[in-house]
Amino acid sequence: MDHTFFIMDDDLACRRILAQIIEDEGLGEVIGELAGGHGDVIGVLMQHQPDVLLIDLLMPGKDGIEIVEKLKTRGFRGRAVMISQVEKKEMVAQAYAAGIEFYINKPINRIEVIAVIRRVVERLALERSFEKVRDSLAVLDSLAPSGAAPQTGPEPQAQFSSLPDEKTVRERVRGILAEMGIIGEPGSHDLVQIVLFLGAVPDVEKYLGEYRHLKDLYQAVQRKYLDEEDKAVDVRAIEQRVRRAIKRAMDNIAALGLEDYANPSFEHYASRYFDFSEIRQKMRELKQGRGTPTQTRVNIKQFINALFWDVKK
Repeated sequence: MDHTFFIMDDDLACRRILAQIIEDEGLGEVIGELAGGHGDVIGVLMQHQPDVLLIDLLMPGKDGIEIVEKLKTRGFRGRAVMISQVEKKEMVAQAYAAGIEFYINKPINRIEVIAVIRRVVERLALERSFEKVRDSLAVLDSLAPSGAAPQTGPEPQAQFSSLPDEKTVRERVRGILAEMGIIGEPGSHDLVQIVLFLGAVPDVEKYLGEYRHLKDLYQAVQRKYLDEEDKAVDVRAIEQRVRRAIKRAMDNIAALGLEDYANPSFEHYASRYFDFSEIRQKMRELKQGRGTPTQTRVNIKQFINALFWDVKK
């Protein structure tokens, strides 16, 4: 199913560029455009109900943050992507609090637009597949006779994540980490163990979506080390190694993008494994040759999620 897009920006050229990219890349259909936040924009957007709203932060009339906030209170289910050249931390934080999920920086860069939109579309497709499963289960429940006797046969087996065999998993994880240039990092071994552990979790989608503290995951890997390798490892040490490895991966991917924005590894890993705005920040730091400590942050949960699903393919 094609995804639908609505573009709001007071810059006609920007709207045309975004629409052209969406059309050229076969990302979906642009079903509407607006040049500002005047009038009943909320009513218009609720009527169209686009899957993805590309909206400028600063526009005449209502600004992008105000519009997204009002849409959320009205039950708007689409995804909002902010278009802006504003990089003030306070404004960015306010946008995220309003419900913005991704940023596209101005001036428009084709590679960045494609990477961000594909990431949004992937998330939408995943959510739709989950909804179909829930709907199917609801139908089956409604068809079950009321008061039916409980099953007396053997308990149904848990649905595991169906990863390949352990040897293949190790090879795939190491291959990905090698492409990111971190196979020699101590944390690479921990990341292999994390993926192997997740492969044995009965409801891995729920686990990955709901675990609140990475410490829970590190503790599971700690027990895995103790059970399988008979060695005690401090949870804090695992956490530090994983964070350093992922941070090094971000540095390496940012360096690839700085050298060649169209590099296949950069295109795949930059937006899938990392927050693209953080990648851009790291690229600016590298370009300026800063000697001060980095201001970029890594999203470890995002990295682990992406690594697991890439290995599972």
